[in-house]
Amino acid sequence: MTPFSNQKRYNLMKPPHRMTRILPAILAPLCFSTGHAATVFADDFSEPDGTTIIGKAPDVGSAWTGTAPTISAGTFDTTGAGRAAFANFSVALGAGQVLTLTYDTLLPAGGAFFTGGYAGVSLYAGGSEQVFTGDLGIDTFWGVDQPAVGGAHASTDNTAATTATLTYFFDTGAWSFTTLSGANLSGTGVSGVAFDQLRIANGNGGDIRVDNLMVDISAVPEPSAALLLGLSAAGIGLRRRRA
Repeated sequence: MTPFSNQKRYNLMKPPHRMTRILPAILAPLCFSTGHAATVFADDFSEPDGTTIIGKAPDVGSAWTGTAPTISAGTFDTTGAGRAAFANFSVALGAGQVLTLTYDTLLPAGGAFFTGGYAGVSLYAGGSEQVFTGDLGIDTFWGVDQPAVGGAHASTDNTAATTATLTYFFDTGAWSFTTLSGANLSGTGVSGVAFDQLRIANGNGGDIRVDNLMVDISAVPEPSAALLLGLSAAGIGLRRRRA
């Protein structure tokens, strides 16, 4: 047995550092409360083919208004005409919150995606368009536009079948937009935009085919929670250095 064997064995038998025993009990309720998300709009367009979208209630949120096709293969496909369909959230975005918009896309039946016209999903606040996501109509790539994101931003992704995700922080105006196929945009726009409505629209020969459309609103973790998380990491690091 080496001179250090007893010390090593003692370290292995020591109970966890006191900080690492106390902090998990404090952090447990915080992890659940600060990360809670509420779905304020959702529609998977799962009704039978031919169902009229205008007047139809989504899974969460208000009934669709405006102009829209009938449901086709469980999707909202704008092929055939210009569309502008609106629906309200069950609750508007507010202070201390972050909004996440997600939706799947497929190649439209008419095959017209990224062909020069615009087509996409927009977020509104108080009846005014504040964010547009999709085919901007000024190039052939996924992008975002409108005041809340500081104008037009284009990616280098032009994949028709993908999943798009937009996040927006109410307090700071920080935003990001990604697609599973490679778009990755971010920035800081206008803060305090109380999004309460969305729109699916197309024009000038552009089209989009949308499925699994969802908007979640969740609380941004309080600084105290972030501090406790940092203390927890420090406590674990302290224990490792002493071991």
